[in-house]
Amino acid sequence: MAWMLLSNPAQAQMDNIDTVEGPRGAETTLTAQPHGVADGLSVRALGIAAPDTTRWALSLIGAESGDEISLRHGNESLPRLAVQRPDDGVGPTRVYVSQQTFLTMAESSSVTLQVGTVSASLPDPLRREMSVVFERTAQ
Repeated sequence: MAWMLLSNPAQAQMDNIDTVEGPRGAETTLTAQPHGVADGLSVRALGIAAPDTTRWALSLIGAESGDEISLRHGNESLPRLAVQRPDDGVGPTRVYVSQQTFLTMAESSSVTLQVGTVSASLPDPLRREMSVVFERTAQ
């Protein structure tokens, strides 16, 4: 008889979170495997703790260099602090947000990410992982 192991959803979210050391004492806690949110667009959540600051971001894989990027919660725009595109056009685009915006994205299913003509909600597994990223980074 073959046994099938069912994964606990909370444990699955924990298994997809990693922390890596960066330059100048920074640690980045992130979703190890990105989540597909639309055809050709994937997202990772990041919390970056440095000795003098903490930053929160989404890493967008598949965003084109000219794509306009916005975040909406219901009918309101969510503020972005910065959009960092790769220097050579190859690699992910980072969208930096405030701690409050990061938490809003983690807690609300009505947040929409707009990248160029693509509009997508953040999937529940990503949002749960964002909560774990926040907890581990903010400690």
